[in-house]
Amino acid sequence: MKKRKKYIKFYRIVYVFLIIFIIAIIYLYNDNLLKLKSISASLFNLKENEISKENTEIKELKQEIKELKQINNISNYEDYTVINASVIKRNNSYWNESLTINVGKKNNVKKGNAVTYNGTLIGTISIVNKNTSLVRLITSNSKNYISAKFNVDNNEYFGIIKKYDLIKNELYLDNVIGDFNVNNEDIITSGLEGNIPSGLFIGKIKDIKKDKYNLTSRIIIEPSINYNSIKYVKVYIK
Repeated sequence: MKKRKKYIKFYRIVYVFLIIFIIAIIYLYNDNLLKLKSISASLFNLKENEISKENTEIKELKQEIKELKQINNISNYEDYTVINASVIKRNNSYWNESLTINVGKKNNVKKGNAVTYNGTLIGTISIVNKNTSLVRLITSNSKNYISAKFNVDNNEYFGIIKKYDLIKNELYLDNVIGDFNVNNEDIITSGLEGNIPSGLFIGKIKDIKKDKYNLTSRIIIEPSINYNSIKYVKVYIK
């Protein structure tokens, strides 16, 4: 009888230890599971942060490349040869009308070729001599029509630059058709003219005004350069 009681007592102790052991296993499992989840979440957040950082760096690099292209006038105009030139003459009486550069027929320059300064279109070639050329500036009021465009919500809108306001330092893109909301978009050349490539920067949209019949719009452009300090230019030859 005493022996039987000992066995019962022993089994009870074993049973209690077994329950404690199972509880401990469950506790440790849950604790490790929580730790594992925490580690997984930390790794996921770290990966997300790294991806976000990489995306930011990529955007910054793209912006730097864009700025460097504008500074150095690097482009993908495969049909054009870009040559450097210097301004050698500018008449004070016609300061905003034209200027003379030191390249001409010997450099294959032709009438209508686009001319840029610091990556911005400033005008087109109007007269070509053997060693020099006359550039009619975009600020000229002598019917210097230039076809230009801008993009809003992946839609392109076209117009003609006809006028420059010397006092306000504004260019005007006229005869633009369409309904759109603008917010400092870039104005660039349309490429619809034979000797002017598409995509040359002109300026940024400053404001918009509808005509009295509400049919077309005049886009007011803010130039990005100082037209008074032009010294070195680039000519696009096709």
